[in-house]
Parts: sequence; C-alpha cells; structure tokens
Amino acid sequence: MSQRRYLPLLAAVIVAWVMLCPVARAAKPSQGIRREGVPDIQNHDDPFWWAQIDFTKPHNIPWDVSDFATLAQSGVNGVEINLDWADIEPQKDQYDFQLLDRYMAEAAKAHLKLYLLFWESLWQEKQGKNPPPWITARDISSDGVAAAEPPWWDDVSRKAYFDYVARTIDHVKTSPGFGGVYASYGWLDSEWGMPSKGSHGVTGYAPDDIRAFYRWLPRSYKTIASFNHRWHTSFHDWSDIPVPKPGDRLFPVYQGFRLYSVAEGFDAISHLVRVHTNATLLYSWGGDICGRIGPEVQGNDPDTFFQIAKKYHAIVNLDDANLPGLALLFGSLARSYRVPLLEEWTPGHDRMSRTPQWLGHIGLAAPFEVGDDFFIYPPRAQDRGFEYGWSAYMDWRATLAKVIHGRTPEQPVAVIVPTRKIVLSADLNAFPNLTSELGDFWRHYHVLPHFITDEEITQRVVDLQQFRAVVDLGEEITTLPALKRYSEGHPVLKSLDQAVPFLRPYVTVAPAIDSLEVVPTVEGSSVWLTIANTDAQNIYSGTMYFNPAAVGLDSKSFSVRNAKTGQTIPAIRSSNGKIQWQVKLAPAGFLVLHLRFFTLQSSLVNKNRHGEHI
Repeated sequence: MSQRRYLPLLAAVIVAWVMLCPVARAAKPSQGIRREGVPDIQNHDDPFWWAQIDFTKPHNIPWDVSDFATLAQSGVNGVEINLDWADIEPQKDQYDFQLLDRYMAEAAKAHLKLYLLFWESLWQEKQGKNPPPWITARDISSDGVAAAEPPWWDDVSRKAYFDYVARTIDHVKTSPGFGGVYASYGWLDSEWGMPSKGSHGVTGYAPDDIRAFYRWLPRSYKTIASFNHRWHTSFHDWSDIPVPKPGDRLFPVYQGFRLYSVAEGFDAISHLVRVHTNATLLYSWGGDICGRIGPEVQGNDPDTFFQIAKKYHAIVNLDDANLPGLALLFGSLARSYRVPLLEEWTPGHDRMSRTPQWLGHIGLAAPFEVGDDFFIYPPRAQDRGFEYGWSAYMDWRATLAKVIHGRTPEQPVAVIVPTRKIVLSADLNAFPNLTSELGDFWRHYHVLPHFITDEEITQRVVDLQQFRAVVDLGEEITTLPALKRYSEGHPVLKSLDQAVPFLRPYVTVAPAIDSLEVVPTVEGSSVWLTIANTDAQNIYSGTMYFNPAAVGLDSKSFSVRNAKTGQTIPAIRSSNGKIQWQVKLAPAGFLVLHLRFFTLQSSLVNKNRHGEHI
C-alpha cells in the first residue's frame, strides 16, 4: 500500500531457523475448476475481483446492506475491509463486535465474502485507531525520533495485537460472510515503516529492539570469534559490540537483525492465524525494492514474504502493481516459489496512464495470478483518475479473467535482482533506480527473461543451469558460489542491454515507442495480448508485429480477434513469419487481443464451420 495514504512521501530466508512448522493447510475452495500449476489455495477459474474499503465510510458512517449489494452488482466478488483496532477493542480485553457482525451479515446477504485486514499501525489519519490509544509504547529511529508504530520487539504491545487478531478471527470465522485474513505486523505493509517526520534514519532502536538485537547476535554468529572473523573486529564479548546505526561500518549487522525480525514477526502472526482458521490467508506487500521505501529502510524484502506464503499456503498481494519493474519481478517470484499473486494499485487524478498498466500487468504472473484488488472504494468524487480507474476495472474484469489462465512465456535468460544485497547494505539508497531500469528494459525491448533474486539462488529455489545467460546486476559473482560455478560454462553479463542478443522480442511496433506496453500470455495454441497506452495525453496509432516463434508457436495459420468484442482484426503474415496488424489506442487506452494458431487440419475444420478463411 505504498501509494495509499502516504502518497506525499512517495507512496507502499530469511534464516531457516526462524520458521515454525505450519499447523494447518489452507482450505480448498468448495467449487470451481482447477487450474494446472496453481497451488490448492483458491485454485479455480473464478479470479478475485476485490475492492478494499475502510472500516466506515467518510465521517464515520457505517456501511449498509445497499453498499454491499452495489458492490456485488458491479461484479466485485470479495471485499477487503481495513479493521480499526480501537473500534473493536476500545479498552484492553473489552471487545465490541457489533458493527463487524452487522457487516458480516450484510455482506453474506449480497453473496460477498469479507477479508479482514489487520493492521498494528496505520497511516496518519488512522492514528488513535491502529494502534488504539491504550497502546502507548512507540519505536524509536536510529537518530532518536519517535515512530508512529509500537516497538517491534515490545512484548506487551505484541501480545495485545496478537490477542486482538485471534479473538476477532474466533468471533467471525463461522459467519457465512467471512472470507479470510490479511496478516500483518509493524507499520502498514512496509514493516519497519517510513522514517518519522524529522528523522533521516531507520526505525528499530527502541530499548526492546536493542535487547532483542543482543539476543540475536549469538544465535546468528554462534561465537564472538566467528563474528570477529566475519567483520574483522576484535571484540571480547557480545556486549562490547556497539549498536550499529546508518553510516557505521557494522550497520549491515543491524540490517541482518532487522531482516530477521520481519521474518520472525510474520512467521509468528501467520502461525497464529493458522491456529485459528484455515481460511484464505494473504500478505500485503508495499513499497519498492530500492530507495527510501525499499527493504534497506523498511525491511520489506520480497523473498521473505514468498517464503512465508509458501509455508503457510498464503497469497502475496502486490501493491503498486502498475509499476512494470515490480510486476515483472513479483510475477517471476510467484512462479519460482509457486505462490499465488494478487495485484493492487491506487488510482489518482494525476495517474490516468497507470490504469491500463495495472490492468495489463495481470498477465505477468500467469499462471499464479489470482486477480486484482482496487484501493480504495468508493472512487473519490470529482477525481477523474479514480473514476476512470474504477470504471476500467469493472469494464475489463470479464476479459482479463481469460488472460490469467495461460502462462507468461519467459525465455531462458535470467536477470539477478540483488534484493538481499540491498536489504543488507550499509547504503540506505543502494541501486536507487533499479525498479525503473527493469521496467524500462522490458518496455523498450519487449522481451521476457526470468527476473530472479540473489536469495533465490542462495536458497536453491532456482537452478541457474537452465539459463543460456545470466545478468549479474549486483556484481555478486564473488559472493554467490552457484553463480561462480555457472560462469565456468556460461556467459555472465554485467548489464541488461548485454542480454538482448540472447533474447527474442515477442513483439515490435512501428512507430516504436516505450509508452506502449504489451504483455503476452500463452494458453495452448493461443496467445492473449494486453496492450496498454501509458501515455495519458496522446493517441497511439501504428503497426504491431507479433513473433509467434518467440513464444514457441507456429504462424502459418492464425486469427486475431478483439478479446472483448469478438471482432476479427485484419492481419497478415509477413515473409519472416511475423503477424502484423494495425493498432490504435486512445490516451490511457487499453486493449486485449486473442491470437489463435492452427494446424492445417484444425484450420480446415474452422473454415468449414464458419465459412471464413483463417
């Protein structure tokens, strides 16, 4: 939710020994058709088309049955509700479920499920709600500024939050309106959170955090001698090690502790949820993979979430799914970890062009994509961007439901994204342009390598031997033994551009323009193409050339149709085997095409049936 309520601020394993054993498996859906390759959880033909709502409407007005009926009639099939802890537990151990019970009943009447978003700490206008006023402890940043959220390792606030989560789940889990749970810990979906106003450091320096750091040191390094060897120091006792802060030589040590803290905290909250329910479990991931809202500041390392999601049979929800660099990486992570992915974003008056991006990116996680999430309902009145985003979401959902049944045609080249190097870096702004560089590369060349992380290599989630070439963006060949071995027989490249000769563009456009995004999804002998004009000011008009061979198909017999209307698009096959047709898109326009490729026999059958030439 990095674009949610803190938009003005530019927004939203780990170590194996921190993981507990899962206590229950996620419940299988009661109906629907299984989709090959997708885990049991929500493995069916019905994608999620969800809308997110606050606990009440503006001015603290409760939602009513007509609101849920309107959502259901619009095509939404699930509602995520941001719970206000203070309204449910206004005093410690004194619960008021009256309004939540009413919502559950009214949602059930509209044949909707409610998915509960638990937040320990939220955006500024929710202060006094999450956490409630009776939770008074606050974390402290490295430069001494108080944070908005409780200390990560404060036992009192942690127990209170966990009790609230468990008590609420137990109260609603038998309701027909209950759908599942978003588990979170820390600040919003950014874990350690944004730096507080006036702070230029990172959080995690409250006394409870520091005491936890000193408990972690011997568990992580075993002996003081091992620590000294690793960091070229000469300490005699653990207590001699100063608490490292940004700028200190040993700051990566504290970064390791902060990363461990996120993994331990999310494992603990997930274990708690699974003790109390087998319903759908989700994690919301927000922020970026670099910079001030990246893991080096907020601890939101993507691998941590996919590892825990795999363990607890959960879904990762990608906020900012309109950003190509994030959508590409998270789509690849979903396939590597075999974890379902939900995509979310936030419209706005100045972000018209991002609506088609968000819609088109749904194909980048196939076949592990489970749907989309709109933040936040209702669309803001008099806000063209919000109104357009909601209208497009409703307008395209039926067509996009077809797109996610295929597979993203990745080619056997890997780009190593150095997320673990970033999160453990002493630099709070390492690789500052990484997300945009990944997206720009894809948009310019129309190629789909695998985007993998250094952590996936370390944990053997991916095998480098499957790739023709690897791009080492973080210069990690000396620290990743598997990459060093790979380099003995394969090319290890230093930049994205060097990978182009090893890849085949699946499409080219004339005139060429990077504002046109094209996502292919292959389903058998068909291809779904989402085409997004990310220019909100200008029409795009030109010729598109699709290369079937780049996605493993033959171009001899084919058809091209508008996937929404069924209208045939005039297209021809050029001498080089590419399929070409004209495309015209309005500013911030969106289109989905369906390309079908036939053998000679199926082509004749189709001609006899429909009287048309294929």
